Amino acid sequence: MVVKDSQPFFIVDDCGFKELVALLDPRYTLPSRRVLKDMVVKRYEEEKTKAKAVMQRVEAVSLTADMWTSINMDAYLAVTCHYVDDSAKLATVLLGVLPFPEAHTAVNITAAMRSLMEEWGTEGKVTSILTDAGANMVASVRSLNLRHALCFAHSLNLVVKKSLDATPDLQDLRTRARKVVTFFKTSTTAKEKLREVQEQMNCPVLKLIQEVDTRWNSTYLILQRLFKERQSVGAALATLKTDVRPLSSEDYDTADACLQLLSPFFQATVELSEEKRVSGSKIIPMTKMFMLYLYDTIGKTSHDTAKLLGQNMVSNMQNKFDTTETLSTLLDPRFKTIGFDNQVQAVASVKRLTAFCTQLRKNAQPDTPTEEQPSTSAQPAPANVENPSSTGLNLWETLDRDASEARTARNATADATVEVQRYMTDPPLERSKDPLAYWVDHQNVYPNLFKLAKQFVCMPASSVPSERVFSKCGEIVSKKRNRLNPKTVEKNNVPE
Repeated sequence: MVVKDSQPFFIVDDCGFKELVALLDPRYTLPSRRVLKDMVVKRYEEEKTKAKAVMQRVEAVSLTADMWTSINMDAYLAVTCHYVDDSAKLATVLLGVLPFPEAHTAVNITAAMRSLMEEWGTEGKVTSILTDAGANMVASVRSLNLRHALCFAHSLNLVVKKSLDATPDLQDLRTRARKVVTFFKTSTTAKEKLREVQEQMNCPVLKLIQEVDTRWNSTYLILQRLFKERQSVGAALATLKTDVRPLSSEDYDTADACLQLLSPFFQATVELSEEKRVSGSKIIPMTKMFMLYLYDTIGKTSHDTAKLLGQNMVSNMQNKFDTTETLSTLLDPRFKTIGFDNQVQAVASVKRLTAFCTQLRKNAQPDTPTEEQPSTSAQPAPANVENPSSTGLNLWETLDRDASEARTARNATADATVEVQRYMTDPPLERSKDPLAYWVDHQNVYPNLFKLAKQFVCMPASSVPSERVFSKCGEIVSKKRNRLNPKTVEKNNVPE
């Protein structure tokens, strides 16, 4: 309960809990706080040892990293690891929630990340590290000489939020919507009246949702809920003494038009937050679909505010997303090259994939010995010419070796080209299908591409996994548990 449900250690001293345990089994003796803490530390070490053993077998991983500060103003660095396991399923393990008392400089973050990778044996296995756009986080990854990937969810949040803020009429609507929601959330009378009206109208009793300035999806949710509850909210306000005015029908028309425009972006934010499904490969095709959708919607909508919002989004989306991880998209059999908007980039990416495949084939081939020369026994060498082998010299040895290596390289390139082209000409997989299941079924058909898929497809699209860790940390370091020291907080985050 302490680890799974973030209960405080002193739960073993609570009278109610003691009574419950005694009722369940009078013979059981509860452990003391000290013993309970030792049990948590022991479990942490056991699970960490198991997780490390798994990581030794993994060939390629992708990491996400994020910083967090608790209510006690203690800072932590969380790092999660993502990989394809032995059964070709996406897997995630928490490498650590490190107490971070030092200044949040790139040098200090780099040192902490390097230490963690060394401890877990991931050096040489990391294909990318995903973070937000914080300058120190980005600089720390570059200091490690590893590929940095920007969190797509963070980039999307910035694009949509900037577009919302640049649409004046929508800004005004959001301000008035927040006033309505604040009124119902801060007045018990108003809250009860809304519930009463919803019941009278035979509607589900739903609470209004407040907007959070840093999260654009909260803007979507506040407008969506107000639009859904517009009749009950209007009826409740009409019976209450307040200066807060309900939104007008024109306001709701504006909200509806903007919600339709924003709906795919909201769905994408939710979709990319999943940890158990391939997501990194979706960045390039999703960016392409966003642009096509925006252009189509802008052309069809007759609502000026929605049109301006769409135009702002098109402008803000230009070159805002990290679309450099092309191999992940190519190796997703649902997308391949059809996911690309830029065909020049697609062709270049296929060449890059072929080069990777060629190198794998070269590495898999044993060293080829220098070929023997044809026998010349029918024409023996003149007696006065010394046999080269007797002196240990071979005039043609270097040339023969170079020629053999050239043939090997040519064969590897040709075989890799055939493997990649065969894969590219196969019909794409249905989008609802699991790309990793495809690779399990085709690992003998495309053995080298299967290895590359396990290496590149594990990259997530967002750093949400690290943020979820801190969501749990917020429960661990709650008001009831605010005396936990940072090391104990670390041990409460069991690798799993």
